[in-house]
Amino acid sequence: MSSIRIFARSIAAALTLAVAAVPTVALAEGRPAPTEGKRAEHGKHKREGRKEQMQFPVSAQKFQEMVEKRLTRSRERVNHMMEKRNVPEATRAQIRKDLDAGASAVREAAKRVGADGVVTKEEAQQVRQLTKEMKKKAKEKLGPIVKDKTAGQA
Repeated sequence: MSSIRIFARSIAAALTLAVAAVPTVALAEGRPAPTEGKRAEHGKHKREGRKEQMQFPVSAQKFQEMVEKRLTRSRERVNHMMEKRNVPEATRAQIRKDLDAGASAVREAAKRVGADGVVTKEEAQQVRQLTKEMKKKAKEKLGPIVKDKTAGQA
């Protein structure tokens, strides 16, 4: 009887190992080699949600499209924040007017740097610097107005 027990235990152990090893082998086939694994994907998740990076020099048309896309997102963000903070309609009109003036200046600067059909990184940085200056001026001008209106509602 002891020989049957030894035989049964051996079969049970072999089946257990086979059942445990099959999924492990199946998963290992689809994975890259250990040297490629973590290093190849390191930092990849950080870039997924970020805005796309342009490779300069870029065509003027592509640069114009990127500028329009960012201006649209900016307008949507400002409108959303004004809704969220319950900014009065008179202040909203002033903010929209200033935003439109700034957007037209940025569009003109983008057209100016793309006049030759190609935009270099230095030219794009000029447009970016202009937008930063305009944003800073708008915050200085309108920041206290918006903060005062929302201070009592919080």
